[in-house]
Amino acid sequence: MESSQNKRVLLVDDEEDFCEIVMRILHKSGYEVVCAPTLEIATRELQNYDPAIILLDQNLPDGLGLSFMEKNRGMLTDKQIIFITGNSSRTIIDKAISLGAFHFLTKPFTADALNRAISQAEKYN
Repeated sequence: MESSQNKRVLLVDDEEDFCEIVMRILHKSGYEVVCAPTLEIATRELQNYDPAIILLDQNLPDGLGLSFMEKNRGMLTDKQIIFITGNSSRTIIDKAISLGAFHFLTKPFTADALNRAISQAEKYN
């Protein structure tokens, strides 16, 4: 039987409409989703919500997704991180992967691409 913890997703993105769309897509697939619009809130949710998968945007009002990964490295070891960004710079992607990102998606992405990435991440938990 699947643990409900494996179905928990933390979405770290400050675009409200984007969060609503992603939450709707993932809810249809049976995932519990919490959206954090800042890194400060994301850090709190990481501790309280204990997600299995994190969808992490690069540019947030209070910092960069890469900085979040560096700062919280110890708490992220058992999490699957899908890095999301509007900037598909090879440098950013390589850095995210070196910090432990499981996968990356470039905005805008399709619901199918999101579901595939989440499904693959879930298999590694």
